[in-house]
Amino acid sequence: MVSIHQQVVLVASKLPSTITTWDVHTGTHLATFKDNCTSQNALCLIGRDYFAGAQHPKGSLHFWTWHKDQVLQRSYAVEPIVALVASLNGVHCAGGGQSGTIYLWEVPSGRLLRSWPAHYKAVTALAFTDDGAVLVSAGEDTVACAWLLMDVLDASPEQGASMQGPPTFQSWSEHTLPITSLYCGIGANPIVITASLDRSCKTWSLAQGNLLRSITFPVSLHSVSMDPAEHALYLGGADGRIFEVSLAGENLTQDSGAFPGLGGAGASSGNAADADAGREWRVLEGHTQCVTCLACTTDGGHMLSGSEDGSVRVWELRSRQAVRVINSPEKATISALLVLDRPPTLASGQGRHGAASSSDSGYQAKGPKRPQPLAPFCKFMGMAGAVQPWEGPPVLIDGNHGYRGDILRVCPLDQGTAEDPARILYGQSAQQNGQSLGTVGGSLASGVASKSQGGDESGVDLEAENERLKGQLDQAVQTAQ
Repeated sequence: MVSIHQQVVLVASKLPSTITTWDVHTGTHLATFKDNCTSQNALCLIGRDYFAGAQHPKGSLHFWTWHKDQVLQRSYAVEPIVALVASLNGVHCAGGGQSGTIYLWEVPSGRLLRSWPAHYKAVTALAFTDDGAVLVSAGEDTVACAWLLMDVLDASPEQGASMQGPPTFQSWSEHTLPITSLYCGIGANPIVITASLDRSCKTWSLAQGNLLRSITFPVSLHSVSMDPAEHALYLGGADGRIFEVSLAGENLTQDSGAFPGLGGAGASSGNAADADAGREWRVLEGHTQCVTCLACTTDGGHMLSGSEDGSVRVWELRSRQAVRVINSPEKATISALLVLDRPPTLASGQGRHGAASSSDSGYQAKGPKRPQPLAPFCKFMGMAGAVQPWEGPPVLIDGNHGYRGDILRVCPLDQGTAEDPARILYGQSAQQNGQSLGTVGGSLASGVASKSQGGDESGVDLEAENERLKGQLDQAVQTAQ
């Protein structure tokens, strides 16, 4: 489990400003990344070496790397991108347009794999499952959809000739006003949470597609998140309140809709209840304007919230108290934030903001030695300069020496350079394995190997010695039988 002191938060605004990076535990300003005006639900990590944001209002895509404060790469789509997400492994990146079209890119090659009309109005939020097999989208048309990547990437003639896009795996249309945020749970069969301007939060089963729970709040909802263990649900309201709903309590009844699993009177942050609906929840108060983004630390002990009032609050979930307030340097409204483990190269090249901590913490002074492949995103499918359909994307193989060691298992040891570490390690391990063989055949094989190595110096007839050892082996086998 990663402790909170090893985590940082990226804070972005949709107004022209910078992306700032802060230490979650100490509140120390670590780094600043320039040229940013990221939209809500449009900031995402790209693998381990990059992060990207869709810029408001033009919708261009900006990519940054951790050790440079300048934009590393810019890409453009045929329309402004207002929602952005990448798969956990950083292979695929999906963007949602104002027209309701979803675009799917292959990150290592930059190839536009597919674009299809997914919603009748603008796409507001996107999310991948942990395994990257399902893409979930939500839009202003009040509909949330789940798409299987195997259907999206299907290159069959039937799919290519279809103008309606791939078939939906699940489609949910229970909301009455635009969906503002969604959250996809963990695991292969996660739950999907949608929050809407109709003041309702709905929980769906991704595998079965049915509605598991619906809760109505006194204000419209603009953000949603869960703790890593999925014990509690957090929703950001338009009035600055954050609502906490327990997911470990008793089930809601169809008649009253009550949620008896929530705490009663005497909670540290107080309780708010809608008497007409008969529901109750806990409230975290501190922001003065709409809460636009929420994120929890990986240890589940703290939650961070961003608001249009220009502040980010760090909440201790056990006491439900704000233990730290981080104010935006430009006093700009907060549109997106990301909580992640501190990258090894974050403090590099950041001037005075990162120099103080980089020397003490032992972080690298330069970028990664072998960065993940990242190519400019294509604007159209089949653009000139893109890889051919039969070509695969660039692949980075981690653990280079170990990989070469595996290759040497099927290659002669006399090939390759003598300085190859994998060759040396494999030769040593093979020699140790040969010496530790307990069977008669293993001992004889080791003897043959040792005799073979010194045959030229001692003048021993290797063929005669080999025949003698074979005879001893046959005699030993007959004796054992």
